[in-house]
This record gives sequence, structure tokens and C-alpha cells, in this order.
Amino acid sequence: MKFKLLLKNPQLLSILHNVLTNETTKNKPFNMIDKEEYTYNQYSLLIVMDIVIKYQIIINDEVYNNIFLDKLKNVTTSYENHQDLVIKCNKILIDLSSIKTKLPLTSKENKKQVLKFIYDKYIVDGYCFHSFPSRFKEEVEESGLTLDVDIKEKNDLKKINHIFANHNYKNIISRDLNVSSRAIYITDSPAMAYFYAFRSPEYMAELTSLSRYYKNIKNYNRNAFYEKDYVLCKENLVSLCKHLHMTVKEENTVLKTFDKRWDSLRLSEALPCIALIKRKDLAKDSLPNIDDILENIDTMPLEVLVAKIIDSRYPVIRRYSNINSLNLAIITMPSYKEIKNNKFISLEESKAVLNLDDEIVTDNEAEKNFNYKYAYSYGNASVIALTGLLLITLGITLSIVINVIGG
Repeated sequence: MKFKLLLKNPQLLSILHNVLTNETTKNKPFNMIDKEEYTYNQYSLLIVMDIVIKYQIIINDEVYNNIFLDKLKNVTTSYENHQDLVIKCNKILIDLSSIKTKLPLTSKENKKQVLKFIYDKYIVDGYCFHSFPSRFKEEVEESGLTLDVDIKEKNDLKKINHIFANHNYKNIISRDLNVSSRAIYITDSPAMAYFYAFRSPEYMAELTSLSRYYKNIKNYNRNAFYEKDYVLCKENLVSLCKHLHMTVKEENTVLKTFDKRWDSLRLSEALPCIALIKRKDLAKDSLPNIDDILENIDTMPLEVLVAKIIDSRYPVIRRYSNINSLNLAIITMPSYKEIKNNKFISLEESKAVLNLDDEIVTDNEAEKNFNYKYAYSYGNASVIALTGLLLITLGITLSIVINVIGG
């Protein structure tokens, strides 16, 4: 699968950047899901990336990339709301499938064959997904996905959890730290996989900006971990420690452990990775109601029928055995930082993070130059899988589509 040609396309990055930074939509209100906090534009970004991955799986031909990107650009600059965005993105898949199969949507039989094409590509021969940070890419490519637990990592996290628990902030690391092995978490939702890919590893996201306890801190940077910004993440953590009036020893232990995990995971240069796992290897390669879907070609809009096929049915799949590397395809996705800055990260360049004056410094210099005074005044693996509750049900677009256009 030649996914890299699409994911490294500057036009795609520009489209994603414009979706994330769109001034006309960024402050629009919308319904939260499971009380998860994210902006309107972040949600739009997940919808768009959901369709990008689905397009690649279904069409899988770089000949159509320019057509796809032109259509995607038009949609993302003219959508009225999230429902409209989902519908228009689904229509892109229908149109391109019609073009590729050379079946114009002018007859019942042609429409049925186009839907059957989408079903075969996306379900029968399609994929489910597992997310992890790029630090583990070579290990996954060599050894596959395993159930092993890193003892040193687990002990570090227990130490942090214990300190915060002593200040009545229990389970700041929500992961079960007592297990000797854990499940590999897999999803059939591309948007869900991408969401967890850019906030992975989950325990570092919780520790630095996404724990529920950060709601007690004023002016913290919620996007710090999304952007893999060492300085902002450490500022957040310092503020949290100060808020709890930790002893100097406790705070030093927390911050040193944070530094240790950050360096071990190489997070300043981290990119989101997704392992694609064949649906047939997970026994998820068929839909029991596909015949009913195809027979409704004259009674339901195509957008509804496509949603019935590509809708997420398995937001959480727990695997309790290793997955051989030969059964995986690994893709490196655009990171939140790359999308926000509209610039791809080159790993050959010097590893860098921004300091408080927006000067470029290397990772080691960033730690040395960290402005503790400023931070204090601010508020006196094993492979890391999808963990915790899956909060965003993107990919489950069916209800959205049906509510808007019927069916």
C-alpha cells in the first residue's frame, strides 16, 4: 500500500492545516462526546483524516490522489457543520469508487456494484488499526505487536501515581499498573486510531496535559502534548505539582521521572504511527447485513448505505495474543505539530523544541534552559496501545448521516 505518497503530499498537509486553523469555525460550539474536551476544528480534523485513511484503503491508487485532494479541498472549505462534512466526505468515496470502477451512478445495478466494490475493499480486504508513537516503529516492524510490559516503565509510573495519590489525586495514570501483561487494543475506526496516535502514549498525555485534574489549573496548555512540546508539557506538570503543594523531593521525583520517560520515548521528535491489521486476521472481514444494504439501493441515499458499510462497528477490539510483524503494515501519519505549523518534520534535522522565546534549541539544551522561575509563577514500552475509554466515536457516522438526510 503506497500510503506514504499521499501522507507526505504537501497539498494534503495544507488541507489539514487549514481545517485545524480555520478562523471561521474554530470557535463554533458543538456537542461534546463523553465530556471529552476538544475544539470544533480538532473534531473536523479527525473527520477529514478518517476519510483520508478510508480513501487510501478503498481506492489505493496514486493516480487518483490529485482528484481526491482537489475534492477534499473543496469540501473542507465549504462545509457548514460536522454533519455536512461527514456527508460530503462520504460522497467523495462514492464518486471516486464510481470513477475507478468505470461505473457511472446512473442505474441500480451500477450503484450496487459500486457499493459492493467499497465493501470488498474496505471490509473483506480491509484493515483494523492500532496506534503507537514512532519510537517503537522499528521494534514493531521487526517483532510485531506484543503483550510485553516494560518493568522499568511500570515502576516509574507507579512512583508517580503514588506521589499524586498521596495528595488525593488518585490514578493520574489511568492504566492498570499491576498487570504483568495487557491486551493489545485495536479499533476499526480510522479517526479513533489517529486520535490516539497523536496522543500516544496515553499515560504521558494524561500526565502532561489531558488528565481530568488539569481542570483545576488555570492557564495550562491543553495542546502541549499533542504538539509534543517539552517545555509546555513540563510547565503544565510543574503547575500541577505546585497546585498540590508537593514537597521539593516529591516534585523533583515527578519531574525527573517525566524527563526520563520523555527522553526514552524520544517524544520531541515523535510522529504518530498506525499499524494496519487485516480484518480477516481478526475475523472482522464480513458484514452480516451486506445483502440488505445492497438491496436498499433504491430506498436509501447512497451516503447512508456507504455509512452502513464503513461505519465503525468495533471501536474496541482486545487482542490477547501477539501479532506477527508479517501481518502488519505500518504507516507514519502527519503529526499535530506538523499540521499546526504546515511543515513536515525531517528526522534528519537536529531534534528541536521551542523555548519560551520561540528560539530553536536542541532537546538536551531545552532541559538545561527550562525556565523554572517562569513555570513556578505560572500556577504557585513495550508498545503503548489505545488505552482507557474510547472517547470519540468518529467512524460511527451512520447516526449523523441518517439524522441529516434520512434513511
